[in-house]
Amino acid sequence: MLRKNILFLLIFGLASAITTNAQTYKSTSWSYNFFLGGSNMASDLGGTNLIGNDGIWDLDLKATRLAIGTGVSFNVGSFSFSPTLLYTRLAGNDEWTIQEFQNTRNLSVRTDLLEGSFTTEFRPFSHSYVLSRFYLYGGIGGMYYQPKAEYNDEWVKLRPLGTEGQNFIDTMEQYSELGLVVPIGLGYKFRLGRSTSLVVDLGWRKTFTDYLDDVSTVYADQALLLADGGQTAVDLADRSGQNLPTGYERGNPDKLDSYFILAFKFEKVLGDNGECYYNKNPKKRRGVKLNQKKMFIR
Repeated sequence: MLRKNILFLLIFGLASAITTNAQTYKSTSWSYNFFLGGSNMASDLGGTNLIGNDGIWDLDLKATRLAIGTGVSFNVGSFSFSPTLLYTRLAGNDEWTIQEFQNTRNLSVRTDLLEGSFTTEFRPFSHSYVLSRFYLYGGIGGMYYQPKAEYNDEWVKLRPLGTEGQNFIDTMEQYSELGLVVPIGLGYKFRLGRSTSLVVDLGWRKTFTDYLDDVSTVYADQALLLADGGQTAVDLADRSGQNLPTGYERGNPDKLDSYFILAFKFEKVLGDNGECYYNKNPKKRRGVKLNQKKMFIR
C-alpha cells in the first residue's frame, strides 16, 4: 500500500510540474536532431588497472568508437520528451591495460550495439538567461548487442559459442542479445539561429548484463567446450596460451557492464515559425515589461 501511495505521489507531482510549465509557456513545439559522437565501454576488458570495471574511472581512450543517432522531441515548458535511436560499436582489449591479470588473460571484443530509448529532458534553470540551455535527462530503453572476437582474420560471434559453458552447464543459460538500458545524462544547447541549436550531450547507459564483452564468470571445462563448440570455442574462451584450469577467474560478475556516449547534436525546431523553445520566458523583473522578441534575438 505504501509503495502505491509513493508511486501515486510521484506521478501526481510530475503531472503537476508539466502542467505548470505548459501554462507558463505560450506554446509547445516539436524538434528533431541528428548526432555524431563517441562511445566508450566500461566492462571486464581493458580499462585501467582494475579487475572488472569501475565505471567512468575505468575507461580507456583507445576504446572510443564512433556513435551516431537521431531523435525527435516534444517540447513543453521546462520539459522535452524524446524517442531516440543510436548505433555504436563498443570495444575492449586486455592489451590496453597495465593490469597483469588482464594482460595474461589476453581477451578482446568488439560489440555492435543498437539502442532505442525514450527520455525525459528537464531544464531546471529555464527562467535564467544564462543557464536555461543546461539540461538533465533520464529514461528507459532497450538494446540489441552482438559481441564478436577476431579469429583467423574473421570476426566470430561469441554468444553462440557459450565461452563460459552456457551451452552445457545446467545452472547457466545463454545471455540474451536483447537487454534493458537506462540512459542518464546532461548537456548544454548553443543557439545557432532562430530555430537551430548545437547541443553537447554526455550520457551514461546503465545496463543489466555483464556480457557486453562476453566475459563475466570463470573458465569452463575445455574438453566440454571442444565437444560443444569445437576448437573455435576453446581458442576464444582462453587466449592466454596457458590452458587455465576450469573454475579459474575469467571476469567479475559483481560489476555489470555499462557504456558512455559523448555526442554533438544538431537540433532544429519544426514549423514555419519555429523558434528555439528554451530561454523564451525568463523570470520577469519587477516593474519591467517583458519583450519576448527582443529578449530572444539578443
